[in-house]
Amino acid sequence: MKRKGIHKPTIEDAIEISGIETLHPGGFDLTRRTAEVAELKPGMRVLDVSSGRGTQAIFYAENYGVQVTGIDISEKMIQSATDSAQRSGNTNRVSFRLGDSQALPFSDNSFDAVINECAVGIPDDSQQVLNEMVRVVKPRGTVVIHESIWKKRISDMEKEELSERYGTTPLELEEWNHMLQKAGAVNITAEHEEWSKPERFWKVRKDREVIHYSKLLTFPERVVTLKRILQKHGISGVTKVMENEKIFFNAVLDGKIGYGLYRGVKGDIHGNR
Repeated sequence: MKRKGIHKPTIEDAIEISGIETLHPGGFDLTRRTAEVAELKPGMRVLDVSSGRGTQAIFYAENYGVQVTGIDISEKMIQSATDSAQRSGNTNRVSFRLGDSQALPFSDNSFDAVINECAVGIPDDSQQVLNEMVRVVKPRGTVVIHESIWKKRISDMEKEELSERYGTTPLELEEWNHMLQKAGAVNITAEHEEWSKPERFWKVRKDREVIHYSKLLTFPERVVTLKRILQKHGISGVTKVMENEKIFFNAVLDGKIGYGLYRGVKGDIHGNR
C-alpha cells in the first residue's frame, strides 16, 4: 500500500513553494528540440497542453511563426500566461484557455501538432491525456511529449519511494512508448540518453544556466524557500525537503532516473503515416 504524503514536501512541492519560475529538465534546449521533432513551421496550429505560465507557447510563436493555443487547468496559470503574452507582444499568435488535459475542449483533428512538456504524468490518468492529444491532432500530425523515465531496473518499493520524494511518477521507457501506441500514435521515436545526463537535469532555470543541482537556487532564494517551507510544514518539513533533495538528486547522478523525449504521428483514416 502506498504511504501517500510520507515524503512531503516533495521536490515538486519545494519548487512550487519557492515561487520561482522553472522549466523542465533540459530547459530551452529541450524545448527547442521539441519544436524540431514536431516539425514546427510558420502558419501551423499548435496546441500546448498544460501550458503553465506560457513560457514554451510564447517561445514557439516567437521562434517558429506558429499559432499556439495553450490550455491549463489552473486559472492562475492562464492569467499569468496571458499577461506574459501581452508583455511580449504575442497576443496575435498565442492565446490561452482554461481546460482539463484529460478532456480537451477541442474537436477531433483540430491541430497540426500537439505538445506536452513535462506534464503528462501530473493528472490522475496519463493514458487519457495521451488519448486526448492524439484525438485533437490532425491525421499525419505530430504528438510530442517529454517525461521522466526509469533508467535502471530497480524494485517497485524503491520506485514508489523515489516517486513520492520527487512528486511525480517516472515510467519505464517502453511504458511511455506503449501508452502512445495505445492512444493511436504510430512511427514513435524516443530520445533519452542525451536528456538523461545529470547536467541536462539541472537546466531548469529560465533566467540563467545551472551547472550543478546545488546551484538551482541562489543562497538568498534558498533562504526564502526554506522559510516558506517552515511556515507551511514546520521544521519537520524543512528536514524532509532537504532529505528528499539529497536522495532524489543522488538517484539522478546514479542513473536511476532519466528523461525521455517522444514523438509520434497520428495515422490517417487508413492507419498509415
